[in-house]
Amino acid sequence: MKSKILLPLLIVVFVLAACGPSPEEAATMTASAWTPTPVPPTSTPTPTPIPYDLSVSVTDADGVAVSGANITLAGDDVPVFTGEDGKATWTNLPEPDGTATIAAQGYIASEQTFSLSRGPNELSFTLERDSNGLLPSQACAAGESLLYIEDFQDNEAEGWPEIDLHANGWTVGEYASEPGNMVASNNNMAHHGNNLQDKTFSDAVWRVRFVIEGRRPLSFNWLVNYGIQIDGQQIDDSRYQIVADTDGVGLRRLTLPALNIGAASGSGASAGNWHNIEISTFQGETQVWLDGKKVAGYVDPKPLPGGGIGLELFSFDSSKPDTVVYFDNISVCGLSAPFVSNYVTP
Repeated sequence: MKSKILLPLLIVVFVLAACGPSPEEAATMTASAWTPTPVPPTSTPTPTPIPYDLSVSVTDADGVAVSGANITLAGDDVPVFTGEDGKATWTNLPEPDGTATIAAQGYIASEQTFSLSRGPNELSFTLERDSNGLLPSQACAAGESLLYIEDFQDNEAEGWPEIDLHANGWTVGEYASEPGNMVASNNNMAHHGNNLQDKTFSDAVWRVRFVIEGRRPLSFNWLVNYGIQIDGQQIDDSRYQIVADTDGVGLRRLTLPALNIGAASGSGASAGNWHNIEISTFQGETQVWLDGKKVAGYVDPKPLPGGGIGLELFSFDSSKPDTVVYFDNISVCGLSAPFVSNYVTP
């Protein structure tokens, strides 16, 4: 009985299996039911543009590199200074077109336009020598280092606010008998002075070109300090004072209110003629040279500390109201050895 029932069941299973989809049909059905994951489109990045880069070379008429030239690009108030090789560089400038203003001590300032290509650009500028300008190489002797220079050729007096603002009888203008030479002058009859701002010096030499038209004593104040302690004492005014006029040159040591001591004296400066004064201090020895000749010297056993410089004019003879004092070519150079004059006879 059991064998008879089993046979019909096998026949039914076989028939049902034979009625199912074939392997090919199953694969087709599976493929049609599968939904692929979408692939995002590939984006092409925007290329970064090549920047505008600029290298500027500044030379003089002989092709010699001009170091320390300041270059200002239009729209940028901060100048870039050339190195010893006379070159300055900029990277990634915002615009291809611009204007450069080039200025250097002892040269005539120049303004030039330019148009750049993307990538590195090289430009060369030649500066014309200002025959009345003071070159750094003229301001300092061999072995000295330039610390400050002013020749007034740009109609300004850097660091001298009273001169720059034409206060107390000061002005800057062309010297009548030297066309194109800009100088500072003063005709105020009262006793007054002014100091170079924010500069202090030690072991250095201060050089000034000056002329007194008329008769008036003036003072070159050297290593100036106000309100300091010296040897435990409060000092209101400390300096070496070099008083010059037609009668002579005197070197005084001031630590006011305590002391005002005459230290040395020498020959004076003739009226109506340009003179060159050199005032130096090196390791406690202060010297004064006039037109290449030593006129005063003093070895201070208690040297005053380093300080600033100042010009002081004393009240002059009111019977000569046309008296005017002129100043030109002010410089200070650092010393690493005892002072030697670099004066050259005109």
